[in-house]
Amino acid sequence: MNQVRKRVCLFGTSADPPTGRGGHLGIVTHLASLEEFDEVRILPVYKHMFESKRGKQAPFSSRIEMCRILFQNESKVVVSEAERICFENAAKNTDESKKTSIRVGTADLLTMLISNEPEVDFTLALGADTFIDLANGKWRRGDEVIELVRHRMIVFRRKLDTNDLIEKENQIRQCIAKWQLLNESKSSIQLVTVPSLNDTSSSIVRSTTNEFVLSNLVTSPILEYIKQNKLYAFANTTE
Repeated sequence: MNQVRKRVCLFGTSADPPTGRGGHLGIVTHLASLEEFDEVRILPVYKHMFESKRGKQAPFSSRIEMCRILFQNESKVVVSEAERICFENAAKNTDESKKTSIRVGTADLLTMLISNEPEVDFTLALGADTFIDLANGKWRRGDEVIELVRHRMIVFRRKLDTNDLIEKENQIRQCIAKWQLLNESKSSIQLVTVPSLNDTSSSIVRSTTNEFVLSNLVTSPILEYIKQNKLYAFANTTE
């Protein structure tokens, strides 16, 4: 008798910070609502691939905690420290002076997850721009990433309402046609619209202490966490 395989959707993000319904929360709750997934796993970035962005993010522990707060009521959602574990595995037996040069990418992370959980079918969730970059060869070991998830990807985008987005849609569909695998029922790459997704930006959240602006970008518990821990623009404020 064949064992039913667990279906896990992987969503990697900087979560710096995780945003509300117009961003991270809207994306993840939509992914969790899809019947084809048993679990949606959030993978906050541990150390950025690009040197220019390393050390500029909030502490990993803070970003993990904010994700746990944000998704605590989503039963299918798991916040994972897999990127940290993958990095620490890569750093074993490495001289301290060379650890700053270690780069752990999506292919490394997928290899570890598949090795640890061979009974799981992983699907990669990507935003439209990120997927286009992957499909067009702009990722490190990008072809390997696609093979590791066996071409299973879910691409999310905003509701189409401008000519620019329609042009983006055409780009996405060309990339899907290039990489999809077909069976009798559906493509291995799915394109979904997240109704709540808008132009909410983590960079705007990081840049302001205006609580009226922030209340439209992050949930109340996340805003309180940012203020209490003096993150981002609140770092130099006094009570």
